[in-house]
Amino acid sequence: MTARTEPQKRLLIGASCFADAQAALRLAEQLTETLVGDLGGMLIEETIVTEAFDLPGQRVVTSGGTLVVVPSCQQIRSLIESDAKAFRNALVGLARTTARKWSFERRHGELISGLCEAATGWDILLLGHREIHRQAGKLVLITPPGAAAQSAAGLALDLAKRLRADLVALSIGPEIPELNDVQSQQRERFASEADLLAFINRTNASAVVLDLSAGPFHTHDQLRHVLAVARCPVLVLGAAQGEASIAHSTQISAAP
Repeated sequence: MTARTEPQKRLLIGASCFADAQAALRLAEQLTETLVGDLGGMLIEETIVTEAFDLPGQRVVTSGGTLVVVPSCQQIRSLIESDAKAFRNALVGLARTTARKWSFERRHGELISGLCEAATGWDILLLGHREIHRQAGKLVLITPPGAAAQSAAGLALDLAKRLRADLVALSIGPEIPELNDVQSQQRERFASEADLLAFINRTNASAVVLDLSAGPFHTHDQLRHVLAVARCPVLVLGAAQGEASIAHSTQISAAP
């Protein structure tokens, strides 16, 4: 009898700049050997950012405390075009190296809502975030409730092994769900969403894994909060089933 093989997962990598995309592409490389089939890339040009640069003579304070003139809209446009080209080329390189089909697209709008909308038909959404820690961190799993599907647990376990990272499973509620075949070195239970997010904020994480379709987080706003406190790439299952918290419009533009 022929053994049944699981179909490989389609992975969409999303970011608003190439620096964020780079970190996601490096993480994606760890998944392509066994988990990932087709690869997709999407650069979201965030409208709020481009609108800010339409105001002439604006100045901002850098992280080093220096007051500088904001780049012109034309300069920002050139940077975005350069980012898109670099993202696309890096994606093509990864796809060729791993013999995967690939696609690349650009959109205007808000990052999370745009990517969750685009994630229809994709199995995993990988949100890019530039690396800020020099040392390798933990692999964080936001565990769905016990009765929900545990697909995120399997993905987190596989990635933790590949990264040789400690796996920490986080849950909300009075009981810690059982995780089939997942041996976590650390399991933490929290009374509220705020407490769980505060823990992630204190953790040096290499990646965070969660399932919007299974919970405990279901909305785009909750996903925004996770990405903000994680400060690392976030792998999302069930992204297309996430609940939009705020209405955002997106406009598709052709890739260069």
